[in-house]
Amino acid sequence: MINNLFFLAATLFFPFHDFHVTHTTFHYNDESKSMEITIKVAIEDLEKSIENRYSKKLDGLLDTEEKKNIEKLIVKYFRNNLTLSADQNIQEYQWIGTEASNNLHDIYLYFEIPNYDKKENIESITIKNTLFLDLYSYQTNIVLIELIDRKYNLTFTIDNDIQTIFMNNKIGN
Repeated sequence: MINNLFFLAATLFFPFHDFHVTHTTFHYNDESKSMEITIKVAIEDLEKSIENRYSKKLDGLLDTEEKKNIEKLIVKYFRNNLTLSADQNIQEYQWIGTEASNNLHDIYLYFEIPNYDKKENIESITIKNTLFLDLYSYQTNIVLIELIDRKYNLTFTIDNDIQTIFMNNKIGN
């Protein structure tokens, strides 16, 4: 009984710590000569961010007409908060779609940079990742870049939201 009361008091006075993490993968597809982008985010964080930024709730994802409007807001948000530059040239990416995860807590967002057949000539890749940093000061955004023979893991936070990879394997801020 005392253990239950202690647990109840502890949860009321010391709430559980929320973790806010996104996972992004930039994968170069040699066959299609494109950069495939997969972003895993918490649905709650995406909803809150869209609502705060655009004053629009994400209620209509099943309604075909409303879904198109919501997808436009999602694309706009991600283009403003996640950029990839190759040799200081921002790469435009196209919306592919979404997929709910099995845990019903997260959602996968898919984008693609078509005609990305520049891997041999690129000297540097710069990524700016400010996803949800306006919501949570402790937000962490993890990025994996997979090129044909190289992989890079980067972590973005409110204090470190832009990083550059030099193709000679050096990473800079």
